[in-house]
Amino acid sequence: MKNDQVAFGIDIGGTNTKIGLFDHSGKLLSYRTHPTSKSSAPELFIEQLAQECDHLLASELKIKLGDPRIVGVGAGAPMANYFTGRVEHAPNLGWKNVALRDLFQEHFKSPAVIENDANLAAVGEKKWGAGKDLTDFVLITLGTGVGAGLILDGKLYRGHNALGAEGGHIIIPHEKRRLCSCGGLNHIESYLSAKGIKQTIQELTGEEWTIEKLGIEFRSGNLRAVTIINTIAEELATGLTSMAVLLGPQAFVIGGGVSKLGDTFNQVVLKKLDELVHFSLRGKIKIVTASLSSDKGAIHGGAAHIIDEVFS
Repeated sequence: MKNDQVAFGIDIGGTNTKIGLFDHSGKLLSYRTHPTSKSSAPELFIEQLAQECDHLLASELKIKLGDPRIVGVGAGAPMANYFTGRVEHAPNLGWKNVALRDLFQEHFKSPAVIENDANLAAVGEKKWGAGKDLTDFVLITLGTGVGAGLILDGKLYRGHNALGAEGGHIIIPHEKRRLCSCGGLNHIESYLSAKGIKQTIQELTGEEWTIEKLGIEFRSGNLRAVTIINTIAEELATGLTSMAVLLGPQAFVIGGGVSKLGDTFNQVVLKKLDELVHFSLRGKIKIVTASLSSDKGAIHGGAAHIIDEVFS
């Protein structure tokens, strides 16, 4: 990749779509958000997204879509399938059987790849972040939902039909049964998503706390906050234990909004993990915070992915 070439990373969320323009080194040159319209047809939405990116290019680099300096676009979307290039069914977007990769290539006039957002975040951490010196790690995103991206032997693992690594839907034993957004019971996402953590806080305190408040109270030694942190750390460690014995990773990389709890939280999770995991793995797995921005990991990964795709 030449020094004057750029790539787009895009993360299509249920409310907003994040757009990042990156240079060859992974530096974020420009960042914008665009409302995700659930009422518009996908074709119209991608056309509007392309217009937004055209304006971004004109203001930043004085070029337009289709310019040879644009390597391409890497986009994340719910239930995006890398192999087929389609989104089969994304209830949060109201999309069914959308040929998303073709739409991007048509409107952006350049190569495109699509993935789910956790996969993209894992790719970004491998190329430019906390995973660049690791060959085997699991990226866990703790946000609106719980996602997982696997890097095995230095490469992204998707599984058959690109449906692997749905770590948020691992079942954990729990005395308080909870319904997951997918309809299943006692999935990690039921407890470790933003909604799940808020429910736990409500159950333990009778109050509503933000993740930021939880972190502040925990670091100040608030006993209720310590109880909450120990509870969610054990729930997360229980799920990670299943992944650990199956995959034997060097590390779990924690991203998403909950990662703002920082290394102190990671150490509590690691202590719980070492208590639960098979003795042969104790002390051999690290837990680290994703080094890319907690809310921009997928766009970093999108740019990294398309760069690797084009130049591999």
